[in-house]
Amino acid sequence: MDFQRFKEINDTRLNYREMDDATVVSNYRNTGCGDGYRIYLKIQEDKIVDASYTTTGCGFGITALAMATLIAKDKTIEEAESLTEEDIEKEFSFPERRKNYPQSAILALKQALKDYRNGAGVPREKRITGAKALEILKQKGNLRGEDLSSIIIEKTDLSGVDFEGADLHNAFLQNNNFNGANFKGANLRGAFLNNSDLTNANFQSSDLRWAKLTGTKIEGADFSSALYDIGTRIESKHLQIFDVMIKAGKDLYLKQEST
Repeated sequence: MDFQRFKEINDTRLNYREMDDATVVSNYRNTGCGDGYRIYLKIQEDKIVDASYTTTGCGFGITALAMATLIAKDKTIEEAESLTEEDIEKEFSFPERRKNYPQSAILALKQALKDYRNGAGVPREKRITGAKALEILKQKGNLRGEDLSSIIIEKTDLSGVDFEGADLHNAFLQNNNFNGANFKGANLRGAFLNNSDLTNANFQSSDLRWAKLTGTKIEGADFSSALYDIGTRIESKHLQIFDVMIKAGKDLYLKQEST
């Protein structure tokens, strides 16, 4: 593997960006690791003229998606639909134990192409960018009841912000400061809160099914009556939060800590 190029791709976040004028925006979840992928394609006259992505995934996921969007550019829809993980490997060779990443990136790209053909994907009226959400917060002073589904906000100080009743399902909310924030009754199903500070935050009666809370600080946070299921992910040292939550699935995912 070319470690120098791997580092370069991750340092520059090649093709990692939201796209305001995308023709189609498509969500994909890697069922193997639970990471969320979002593909943006701008299509003109049956040709992909721009492609980008966002992800909650690791460096290998970023690299695979960077290569997938790179090779998709300037392809016709039909040509892009014929791309395979081998085409990604021609651009960047993945270690044997990481071959699943180019496979997942291709599946995410093909989901976006399928969404384009079917007129599916994230509707235009629901494509609220992180910048737009922060603008609403500045104007209103809160984000209560706002439709923020699939939004991307990272590395932002949102301490004390009121999100009560907001729709944040499938939102990318990693590495934020939510100290003292209010998520009471919010829909956080499938949201990614990884590595965020949730100290003293209020999650009463929120929906945290399939939400990822790994790496979070949760001291003093209130999870009473919040929903969880098999996909709710949290380190084993924080399992006590489930004592006050409501189980909505058949089982509970337990993160195995390395010994």
